[in-house]
Amino acid sequence: MPEADNLFYLIENKILFIPAKQSLVHMDSHEQIKLKPTAALCLLLLLRNHGAIVTQNELLAFAWGESHRQVSFNAFYQSILSLRKTFAQMNVEKQIITTVPRKGLIIQREISVEEQQDPVPEAQPEPSPSETITESLPYKATNDKRSILNLTEWWMIIATVIIIGIIIYPRVFNEQYFSGYVSPMKYDGQCHYFFNGDSSNHLRHKEFIQEHPDMCQDDNYLYITAYPETKNISVILCTTSMELSRGNSCQSVYYPRYDSQ
Repeated sequence: MPEADNLFYLIENKILFIPAKQSLVHMDSHEQIKLKPTAALCLLLLLRNHGAIVTQNELLAFAWGESHRQVSFNAFYQSILSLRKTFAQMNVEKQIITTVPRKGLIIQREISVEEQQDPVPEAQPEPSPSETITESLPYKATNDKRSILNLTEWWMIIATVIIIGIIIYPRVFNEQYFSGYVSPMKYDGQCHYFFNGDSSNHLRHKEFIQEHPDMCQDDNYLYITAYPETKNISVILCTTSMELSRGNSCQSVYYPRYDSQ
């Protein structure tokens, strides 16, 4: 993100978002979590439009660039879910990102966001005149030629990697993102539900299903993210499995202060 190299955002006076490093830092514990590139770009656009609704198409175009028309809605939901999951891991109780049905996403005005400027890095010292004079002309010409050749080779390698990534990334990411979730189970024959596997126990997941029978119907698929030590619960509700892109429809539900007791 070259346009944001010297900017960072302080969220709720607690979480520091550094776009250039694509990471969130907790101001008290100094815990740092690296975000996925597309998730970081989505968060950056939402922060730039603090208090305004950003449509799904705007987020897709900004985060995925020219390839956004080939991105499945599952990949988009997964990026937003990863942001909410990260905020939950950092013990942020407020709902930072709000879903506005059929319109888009928003960071509400009630959420404190402070844009700050990074200190300008110190300039590198210039070579002394004596160092410049002692360098012989033939050696410099040879060195410049070798540098241009190496740079060209590197750009060819980078371009190849980007092209391969555009082709295989959406498929691999879509299949692997939920691989860390517990295998699907059925609740009273009504729905399938998945647990985030990095939780120490799944009691809150099961209690949530029992207390929200309206969600568990019509053979839906529920992807539930919850931790015993936090109040937050995030749910993605789909008509079929996340592995299937066609004919699938999903919606995101977030509970910032859910208490199962």
